[in-house]
Amino acid sequence: MSASSPLATVAAHNAAWGQGDIEQVLALYHPDMVFHDHAAGATYQGAVLREHVRSVIRRSSLHTLVYLDRPRVDGDTVVLRYEETVRAPAGGEWLRFSACDCVRVEDGLIAEIHEYAVLQPRAHEGSTAGVRDEASRIGLSPRAMGFLLRDLQTWFDTSQAFLQPGLGLQQVADATGYTRNQISYALNHALGQSFYHYLGRARVQHAMAQPQAFGHHSMNELAQSLGFRSVSGLYRAFRDLTGLTPRQWQDGMPPRVSLD
Repeated sequence: MSASSPLATVAAHNAAWGQGDIEQVLALYHPDMVFHDHAAGATYQGAVLREHVRSVIRRSSLHTLVYLDRPRVDGDTVVLRYEETVRAPAGGEWLRFSACDCVRVEDGLIAEIHEYAVLQPRAHEGSTAGVRDEASRIGLSPRAMGFLLRDLQTWFDTSQAFLQPGLGLQQVADATGYTRNQISYALNHALGQSFYHYLGRARVQHAMAQPQAFGHHSMNELAQSLGFRSVSGLYRAFRDLTGLTPRQWQDGMPPRVSLD
């Protein structure tokens, strides 16, 4: 490939990435290309880098990436600033992060990328600066956090493991391939929920998807069928999600909050 300006090389890379053209993206990488993910405290090169890129492109919602300004060029390096949004399958926003990529070009090919990503705080939170070191220690960048949330929901949806009484965080970690710390961190900082809060909401949403169950079971039977150890746990989770008791919801009272 003939040499081109750093900006032209990066523009070609971004276009291929946006189109999901994995092979064209990889073709623009120098044989000694190194990718530094500073948010996760990870470095990728060689075969590991190629597999990482394939995984990210396949799993990313590419249309949610928005560039914040025009690229800046400093010699052989191009600096990009962008924002990316990770959404739940139902359409609600799970998390948003901003990032800065410093892309060094050598002989018309990308030789090195330094990516610095920062999770945007939720509406009720302040700065996330104090938790960045924790994210790096557990190897969880904002983008990887989005992948974790999708994997967790997919596993819950397909296995319905949340119906198991006494389901614990370690069991979920073993089944999904993430660590307990990673799951707790993602739920807390992306969704503002603890694991047991998330578990209770999953059980209630399952019950609300099949309202006929309310007429066929007592509250105690319904609680047990959903994996709750007690009726009080069912009522607590129901109020947390809807602001109502199960009976009030069954009677058709409007919910207090959106279920997204």
